[in-house]
Amino acid sequence: MSVLAQAGHAQHDSATDKILRIGIVGLGQASGLVLNWERQDIRTLPIRFTAACDLREDALAQFAKEYDAEVYTDVEAMCRSTNVDAVYISSPHELHLEHTLIAARNGKHVLCEKPLSLSVEEVDAMIAACDKHGVHLIAAHSHAMDAPIRAMREVIASGRLGPVRHINALNYNFFNAQPWPTRELQMWHGDLYNQGPHQMDIIRYLGGGVVKSVRAHTWWDHLRNVEGGYSAYIEFANGAAANALFDWRGYFDSTCYTFNASEGGWAQDPGSGWFVRDNMKKLLAEKSPEDAEAELWKLKNDLRYGGINDNESFQRWGYAPVTPGFEPFAEPVQPFFGLIIVACDRGIIRQSLEGLYIHGDNGVEEVVVTGHSGRAAEFMQVYDAVFNDTPSFHDGRWGKGTVELCQAIEESAREGRPIDLKYQVAVGDEPA
Repeated sequence: MSVLAQAGHAQHDSATDKILRIGIVGLGQASGLVLNWERQDIRTLPIRFTAACDLREDALAQFAKEYDAEVYTDVEAMCRSTNVDAVYISSPHELHLEHTLIAARNGKHVLCEKPLSLSVEEVDAMIAACDKHGVHLIAAHSHAMDAPIRAMREVIASGRLGPVRHINALNYNFFNAQPWPTRELQMWHGDLYNQGPHQMDIIRYLGGGVVKSVRAHTWWDHLRNVEGGYSAYIEFANGAAANALFDWRGYFDSTCYTFNASEGGWAQDPGSGWFVRDNMKKLLAEKSPEDAEAELWKLKNDLRYGGINDNESFQRWGYAPVTPGFEPFAEPVQPFFGLIIVACDRGIIRQSLEGLYIHGDNGVEEVVVTGHSGRAAEFMQVYDAVFNDTPSFHDGRWGKGTVELCQAIEESAREGRPIDLKYQVAVGDEPA
């Protein structure tokens, strides 16, 4: 058994290193994960949250108290602060362009939640603004930045198993059954533009980055009356291929294939999916359409940073176990965004609870993976870009390629034909 230490976090001496001061745009669910669930890992980093902007006074009051930081209701005002070096944009998707333009013209570096925007044209405007004002634009949040996925890429880049031949990515979850307002689900085409970028980022990263074409189809979620999933056949310019399947209707949970480990590394109760979907069925059946939408907006706000904190609501919507006797993990394990299996010329790579299994000619080797995952790794990408002049592969142009691929899945499904892609960029570490 070997240990693979992952890149994505700098070694630093807290007594001498610079601190990256971050302002948060939007105290929603994404930033709530950073400030609550993930903060133990993030608090080890040479960063500080020095400001936040939101429209909810309760959330701002909680943030100010917890972090002894500045609070704003206006993004422009926050971006003028001399106590902010970079902004973490976790506002609604349709506001990413506007908020990136504000940050850039005020000289702030940008870490923007996925997707960067909902079209490649808007991403172009974001890239142009950041280039014009000399600030970095890094795409977040992406499970391609998880330590085991980075470790897979390191094995691939080493050449020890030869080139990638095929990637199989499979994920079933209950996203649509959670309390998302209908308008948001329609804008995201179900989960295509919200969590689909995770799966597409992983596939692009492991496959080398440059997708040549995609042929896809989608299916419907009759409960929420939006897209319920997609399957896609993806071909790369280097000859590799991938099959992607993502179903977010809540009928089945694919964590049964990943040791019951979820995308956050916590144990996923297998009963949660059906339980959550049943709760959504009842909510929609018992209320008028107008009252149901009002309730969905209320529930969304309740579950954001600064909202309620009761276990019954967390259980009802899948954020806590519901099955009697279900045993959660004592500590989180490696994050799993569904099942990812990479077939190389001379072996197979997949995740284990502690890292990777490498199936080769001499048997199976387990590689223990260490290092930051997800948002912690991404914050360090910003840190290294700002203070160490280290470019991030996960920049605006990479994020544009992911948005293009999601758009191509939608277009291919609608038109019933393969779609060629033209804005893809290479990872940059392909073996000779």
